[in-house]
Amino acid sequence: MNLKGEFSWIQSLRLGGRKAISFTLKCTNLLSSESFDAAILDGSGARQPMYFTGQSLSARKSLRFDYDTVGWDWCQGDKFVILNKKGKIKEEWVANMKTYAYGECPSCHGTHRCPQCAGSGRITDRRTHMVKTCQACAGTGQCQTCYLPMHSPQNIGQYTNPGIGFNQMANSADVSKQRRIATLNSQIQELQAKIEKINWDLRIMKLRDISYNSQLTYQSILRLRFTYEQQLIKLQSELRQLEMM
Repeated sequence: MNLKGEFSWIQSLRLGGRKAISFTLKCTNLLSSESFDAAILDGSGARQPMYFTGQSLSARKSLRFDYDTVGWDWCQGDKFVILNKKGKIKEEWVANMKTYAYGECPSCHGTHRCPQCAGSGRITDRRTHMVKTCQACAGTGQCQTCYLPMHSPQNIGQYTNPGIGFNQMANSADVSKQRRIATLNSQIQELQAKIEKINWDLRIMKLRDISYNSQLTYQSILRLRFTYEQQLIKLQSELRQLEMM
């Protein structure tokens, strides 16, 4: 089977421009196509596998698997696997993206905060005093140079120094703080994805020229988005306070 896989970074449209991992599978045959079954496996075992059965890839063509194309938000350690007829793993590729050692990031120098918005996720226009989403980090407040999506709680957090274990933490309070930061980061990403999904749905409705302004469904969608936005602001505020401690 002549299939070649490769991981890379993309700016995810469905995640509002946030940096995300993508996997590309290419058929290296010169003339013939390849048929295969595949799956994406969560490295922590928390999510159910995503299966792709009866796939066919033409010669020299490729397929992309990521949040924009199949809805899978990759984390470090996740796998893309080719399965045989018995459902056993025949070939696999593991997401193992480059990491920066503590303090080595050329953009944030170890703070893990976006240098453009100082980690707030928002930029204030000094002339108009309007607050806008930071385009550099897509509103996440996270440095996009060293950002690396990690599983939680298996890993303490996205920005935990790999060389520091629980038994090396200064005290239990610091461990609890790191756990809470990891949880907040995860919840913030989920809310941002939900908000982007709502905005995507609204844009599709508009493109289809649906007269939706008077519909109760439209008002319900707006109320749901407002609820998510309020929750997001609250979580981001708590996260900033923890990171400044």
